Amino acid sequence: MATNDTSRLAGPSRPLGAPEVPQFYLPSPGHQGIYTPHLYGAASIHFADRKRKIDETRRVAFTVPLLPAARTVDWDAAVPTPVAPADLVAAEPAPGQYLPLPAGAMDVAAVTRWAKKFDRWLARTQRLDIPQKPDASEPASVGPKRGGVSVELVAIVWELTQAAQPPAA
Repeated sequence: MATNDTSRLAGPSRPLGAPEVPQFYLPSPGHQGIYTPHLYGAASIHFADRKRKIDETRRVAFTVPLLPAARTVDWDAAVPTPVAPADLVAAEPAPGQYLPLPAGAMDVAAVTRWAKKFDRWLARTQRLDIPQKPDASEPASVGPKRGGVSVELVAIVWELTQAAQPPAA
């Protein structure tokens, strides 16, 4: 989510959150810009249905924007990302300005609640479409098996969302 309101910038260094909450950067081509905070969630989901002979595990990752005034996270607003946990970058890939973190991102208990909501959201929303017979009226799908959601990582990630304007010549 790009923003043109640079008056809300927190500054040239990354805002500190709770030390127990990991922070990473999404991979970037390395241009200057403005970093916006997102909550990143990655999990593996196990779908199983013995009757239909289904036994499949899927790895997923999502990001949701962390707005400065946010007290909660709406995982329904999350978007899938192809970035796996191993592809997250620990060091700032390019210089930039930072938007502020919401107060909840600095509270371990709040981030723990957000992680639990991520787990529940995945169990509620993730489905595995299965082949069906041609005479069936509705598409068939299977949800995660009970206990089949395993959250691998919930972290704050910084995305370079707006390229800085080059200096005038």
